[in-house]
Amino acid sequence: MSDDAIEKWVYREHTKVKHEILSKYLSGWIRILGRWYPRICYFDCFAGRGIYEGGEKGSPLIALETASRLKKQFSYLKEIVCTFIEKNPSNFENLKNTIDETIKANPEEYEGIKVRSINNEFANVAKEVIERVGKKLAPSFFFIDPFGFKGVPFQIIKDLLAIRRVEVFITFMVRDVLRFLESSKHRISIEELYGVERVSELLSENYSHLPREQALLKLYRDRLHLDARVSYTLPFKVSADERLQTTYYLIHATNHPKGCELMKEIMYRAGTTGRFGYLGPAEGQLTLMQCDGISELKGFLLSKFKGRTLSFRDIIYESCMDTAFIKSHYREAIRELEGEGKISIKGKGPRGGISDNAL
Repeated sequence: MSDDAIEKWVYREHTKVKHEILSKYLSGWIRILGRWYPRICYFDCFAGRGIYEGGEKGSPLIALETASRLKKQFSYLKEIVCTFIEKNPSNFENLKNTIDETIKANPEEYEGIKVRSINNEFANVAKEVIERVGKKLAPSFFFIDPFGFKGVPFQIIKDLLAIRRVEVFITFMVRDVLRFLESSKHRISIEELYGVERVSELLSENYSHLPREQALLKLYRDRLHLDARVSYTLPFKVSADERLQTTYYLIHATNHPKGCELMKEIMYRAGTTGRFGYLGPAEGQLTLMQCDGISELKGFLLSKFKGRTLSFRDIIYESCMDTAFIKSHYREAIRELEGEGKISIKGKGPRGGISDNAL
């Protein structure tokens, strides 16, 4: 099915959740990085049409509106550069018309926001950015949201993440990879996605203890950590229907613990009933990670940090990928541990609050 087929541009609930995560993270990311850098960049790498069949806004318009709102709200923001990449000619024409009309209708809303629309493949554009700009690239966030798994070479992801202050947010189409894993026609695309040969054999040799879906995810995250050398990754499971079959994972990769912490808070609140992962129209119990109670977190904290003195912030940063719990859970668990006489806390606030610097 072509990328400009109408069926692909029906707005679904899981797409809304994905866009909610994107918008909220962009808001925080722009505010934080914009304080220190005069230019920050957003790349929408599979930008699509800009608007869905029912008139719902796509990620390019969501990003533009987010940038516009923040630019008006925070005077310290100097320049935000939005680059929209779409290879399909029909989609690109719709995208460019939509963006042009949006800006033309309210030009004052988008002052200080530079927009580039590029009719090309993500890999080609990213390669040019890496070769021409490289280490001089301003802080950049790459939203990589393909319909399938083709056109997202691991080498490009690795090269992007090697640049300081670059983050990626990837739609990892695990259902499609699982479906075509043994297909000779798709072997090259899957090997390109992972950046290694013999993917199926690697799974059997090193990940046979995991269900295939989890093995595919684990291998990809391991590639990000061990080969791309990224410090933090967070996955968010998305099930698009009542059967709770996983459609894809949203994977955030960053080298800064603050980015991991922020995305974790956003993913937690976007998940079904406070869990990591949107589970489709019907709520179910299958998740990648879920919170089973503060008692579990208390046990984890005692085990991981026994005998050490750390700030609350460092505890959050060091365990960001280890649990599905967020800061409010950590504070509750630490208060209970103190009440039980198992830990001591120094530097609490006047009302007993636990600040980021508390020890």
